[in-house]
Amino acid sequence: MAQRRTATQKEKEVIDRLAHAFVCDEIAKEVIEPNCPEHAEGYKKHMRKECPHFYRLLDELQKAIPRVKKQMLAEHYKAMKKGGD
Repeated sequence: MAQRRTATQKEKEVIDRLAHAFVCDEIAKEVIEPNCPEHAEGYKKHMRKECPHFYRLLDELQKAIPRVKKQMLAEHYKAMKKGGD
């Protein structure tokens, strides 16, 4: 299968949604929490309510990272063990 050099339209849509979620989360952590801590929790709840499609992807990504990390480490250790025999 040939490797594409650019993302498909669907991939670009997913990237855009993740980027929006990361930016909303970053604004909460780096702007609102330090400057208006009393509004931080309200902002987070509001953004999750108004943009659930962004956060759904972000939540799924955050769940997937530990699973993928564990899988990759297991494969790495397996390959190391094979190579060390």
